[in-house]
Amino acid sequence: MGSPPDCLGLPVLEQALAAVLAEAEPVSRQVPAPDSDLHVLFAGEDEIRALNREFLGVDGPTDVLSFGEDADARQPDVLPPEVPTVFGELVLCPAYVGRYARRVGTDLEAELLLCFVHGLLHLLGLDHATPAEEDTMFSLQDRIVRTLGYRPKATFRGHPGASTQP
Repeated sequence: MGSPPDCLGLPVLEQALAAVLAEAEPVSRQVPAPDSDLHVLFAGEDEIRALNREFLGVDGPTDVLSFGEDADARQPDVLPPEVPTVFGELVLCPAYVGRYARRVGTDLEAELLLCFVHGLLHLLGLDHATPAEEDTMFSLQDRIVRTLGYRPKATFRGHPGASTQP
C-alpha cells in the first residue's frame, strides 16, 4: 500500500473525520471508541481490485473500500490494555479517483475527500442499499464535504442532480 497523495494531507483528513463524527452522530449505527484507531491506506488499482474481488466479489478497481471491525470477532477482555482498538480501515485508490477527476475536469483533492467521507459513513453503519438510505447518506456526505470548503463533482448513483463515478 502506498502513501497519501500530496494533495490530501493529514490536517484535511482530521478535519473531515471530526466533521463526519459530529454530523453523522444522529443517524449512525456504530460509534467509535474514543481511543480507537482508524487506518487509512492508499492503494494502486491492482491492489484495490484484488481487495474488491476478495471481499465484495467484484472483479474491478474502485475508489474506496471500508472495512469495519466485527464486534463479535474480538473479546476485549482478553486483549492486553495496550493493544489499541481499531475502529476500521479505509482503502482509497488515488489513481482510480484521479482518472475520474481528470475526465470531468475537477479537483483530485475534493474527489478523494468525498471518497474518504463516504468510507467513514460506511464505517459508522450508513449504507445506500435503499432509496431512503441513499438519500440520507449522500445528502450527509455532500453537506460535510461542502462545509469543509470542497466542491467535488462525483457523487453516486441516484443522488439528485449527480453524475456517477466511473
